Amino acid sequence: MKKSGKLHHSTSNKKVKNATPLTYDKIEFKSKLEVYCYKLFKENRIPVEYEQTKFQILDPFTYNGEKIRGMVFTPDFVGDNFVVECKGFMNDAFPLRWKMFKYYLFNNKLRYKLYLPRNKKDVELVVQEIISNHTRRIK
Repeated sequence: MKKSGKLHHSTSNKKVKNATPLTYDKIEFKSKLEVYCYKLFKENRIPVEYEQTKFQILDPFTYNGEKIRGMVFTPDFVGDNFVVECKGFMNDAFPLRWKMFKYYLFNNKLRYKLYLPRNKKDVELVVQEIISNHTRRIK
């Protein structure tokens, strides 16, 4: 396996529990699992964007004169027809945010295949499935 990027540890990551932030290929990742996922996508020539696509899952609104902020969900990786969110440890808010993201996709008739790998083995299975699905579409 050829290593092409440089790995570089950052010092803190307050938003992700038990995660070690890293810089690889000049991209700042929030966890080692995200870097592992990115490397597999790159090795298998699967085009993805890392934290580039944002989904407004709840619009801002006013309630009894109080302005309520909207909610945005930014998945780790977005590809042609799939979304991958690497989650080693989930915080308390994540299940609700994930459910709201699914509802947003449903409401907007967006047909992404969703993946939620929790460890390296899960990431490997996700990449294998994406490769398999892509090969089936070409035939």
